[in-house]
Amino acid sequence: MRLRLTQTALVLALCLITACSPPMVGARRADAPIASTTRFEASRFAGPWVMRHAIDRTAPRNLSFEEGGGQIIGLHYVDGSGQRMALTSDGPHPARFTDTRGRALWVLWVDDDYRTALLGAPDGRLAWIIDRRTTGGADRIDAALRLAAANGYDPIDFIALTP
Repeated sequence: MRLRLTQTALVLALCLITACSPPMVGARRADAPIASTTRFEASRFAGPWVMRHAIDRTAPRNLSFEEGGGQIIGLHYVDGSGQRMALTSDGPHPARFTDTRGRALWVLWVDDDYRTALLGAPDGRLAWIIDRRTTGGADRIDAALRLAAANGYDPIDFIALTP
C-alpha cells in the first residue's frame, strides 16, 4: 500500500512539473520575447564567420554573409556544400532576414566591433553564435549566451563547435 502511494505521488509530481514548464517553440520558450538588434550595418556584418556554438550539431561550421545595396542578400555555407541561401532583408528591420522558403533568420546581437554575433529565429528552429575567429573572445561568447537566455533559449542547449 505504501509503495503504491509513493508511486502515485511521484507520478503526480512529474505531471505538475511538466504542466508548469513553459511551452516551447522549437528550442525557444514560447512565452519569451525575441528581438533583433537595432544596431546593425550590413557592410560591417558581411563577410566570413565561424560557427562557435549552436543548438544543432549539424550547423554549418563556416559561413559568409553577402552584402548588396546596403543589405544582407545572401548566406553562403563555406564548408563543403557550397550552398547559397538567398536572403531578403526586412526593410524597417535590417537585422531580420527571410530565406526563399519563408524562414526567418534574425541577428539578435552583435558586439560593437562586429566580431561576435548571436543569430536566432522566432520559431526556435535555430540559434547560432558566430565569430570572426575560431578561438578567443570568451567574454563575447558569454555575453551571447546571456542574450540567448534573454531571448528564450536555454544556454545549456548550445553546443560548442569546432570548425
